[in-house]
Amino acid sequence: MKFYFLTDESEKSLAPFFSQRVLETLMAGVAIVGAFLIVFWSRRPISELIATGNEPIIFFLIFAATLIVNSYINLCCGGGEMVRKGYHIINYQTDKPTYEMDIDFYRYGLVEFLLHTLLLLLPFLPLLFLAAFSPAVSMITFIVAVCVLYTTSLFCRMSGFLVYLSLGRSSTLGYFAARALMIFFVFATIYLAPAINPLQILYLLNKSPNSSGYSFAIYMAVALFVILILILVNNALVRRHINESSRSGLRGSGFKG
Repeated sequence: MKFYFLTDESEKSLAPFFSQRVLETLMAGVAIVGAFLIVFWSRRPISELIATGNEPIIFFLIFAATLIVNSYINLCCGGGEMVRKGYHIINYQTDKPTYEMDIDFYRYGLVEFLLHTLLLLLPFLPLLFLAAFSPAVSMITFIVAVCVLYTTSLFCRMSGFLVYLSLGRSSTLGYFAARALMIFFVFATIYLAPAINPLQILYLLNKSPNSSGYSFAIYMAVALFVILILILVNNALVRRHINESSRSGLRGSGFKG
C-alpha cells in the first residue's frame, strides 16, 4: 500500500502530512499557543508559589489553548478543508473522491488519522513541557493531559471525516456541522456532561492531580467509545462508496449481472 498522505498534494488527498498549507496552519497554531505562554507566564518563583499555596494556572491555560487549536486543525484536516483552501487551480474538483474514500478505511484512512493526529501534536510538546514543568507538574500528570489532547484531536479528526463523507468537501452545511460537533464535545459538555468534558479534565489535573484519576478514567472510556463508533461509521461509509464505485464501473464497462 502506498502512503499517499505523506507527499501527495493533489485533490486526491485530504490533508498531506507535509503540504505547505498544513504546515503553515500548524505553525500558526504553535505561534498562538506560544503567545499564550508568554502572556500568562508567571514571574514568581516556584518556591514562592508553593509557600503561598496558590496553584499556578498556566498548566491549564496552555493545555486548553493547545487542545482547542490542535482539535480545530484536525477537524479541518479530516474534512479536507486544508486542500480546498490551499489550491487555486481553475480545474480543481473539490468533490473528487480522495484516496481516503477509494481505499479501505482500516488500511489507509484510519492509519493516516492515527499517525497524523500524533504528528500534529508533536510541535506543541516543547510549549507543553514548559507549561507543565514550570509549576512542577508530575510526569504522570503531563502524560495524562497529553492523552486528553490526543483523544480530543482524534475525535475531531474523525468527526470532520464523517461530515466530509456525508456532505462533501464543499458543503456549507458540512462546514457548520463539523464545527457544531467540535463545539458540542469541547465546550457544551462543560454544562451538559462535565464528567466527559476534556477542558474540565485538564482543569482537574491542574487543581488536584492526585484525585483526578477517576474522572480521567471516565473521560477516556467515553471518548474511546465515541471514537470507536466514529471509526465503525466512517468505515461503513467508505465501504459503501467503494461498492458504489465498483458497481458504477461495471455498468460503465457494459457488464450485466
